[in-house]
Amino acid sequence: MNEDHLLLTEKDAMWAEMLMQALKNNDVDCFSLPVYGAGLTLKTGMSERLKIYVPAKELAKAEALMLELFPGEE
Repeated sequence: MNEDHLLLTEKDAMWAEMLMQALKNNDVDCFSLPVYGAGLTLKTGMSERLKIYVPAKELAKAEALMLELFPGEE
């Protein structure tokens, strides 16, 4: 992980992918890391969760986009 990236949020994979696409469509660089390993999610049947990171300088823009997609979530 790059030092100038900050954690934006953690979401189920489906919602995380949707948010990441919206961020990229708005020129916000982002990447994700799995919360659990693939083996654990397969073995336990838990849904995949991703942590989404954005550059520190774009955090406010990313938070605003996230609130548009997920109103009422902090």
